[in-house]
Amino acid sequence: MPTFDVEQDQITAFEFDQTFLFKQYFDKDDLFQQLEGYYNPDKYRFEVPEEELSEVRQILDSFFYELEVADQPRKYCVVQNKEVDSSDILRNSVAHQRRGSYDIFLLKDEISVRQAIEKGATSPEKTDLSMESIQWIIDGS
Repeated sequence: MPTFDVEQDQITAFEFDQTFLFKQYFDKDDLFQQLEGYYNPDKYRFEVPEEELSEVRQILDSFFYELEVADQPRKYCVVQNKEVDSSDILRNSVAHQRRGSYDIFLLKDEISVRQAIEKGATSPEKTDLSMESIQWIIDGS
């Protein structure tokens, strides 16, 4: 019997205190229904406890999604001046916080990072923010 490879869509997850966070829109109702218990509607993201990650990966895999845990979350961070409309960036953020005159975002994927930079956001290293001021987003503290 012939076999074929199907390219899976990649979803990036971030580990925060033994919980994995990710943001993804699913257009298949049956997939969302299977993951609905993990969805936080107040933060528009999925929150998966570490002990249930394997089960969620299996569900996603059956719908041709691959869940990858980010090993360098810092590269998904961008900063925007709080005076600038950040709604486009916020839409693609998994987490965000305001520090001083900046909004700091942890974005859901590399494409969102590129788009945010094209719209005027910058990497935290290119601001006067200390790395300690964004550490919460890196390690979940």
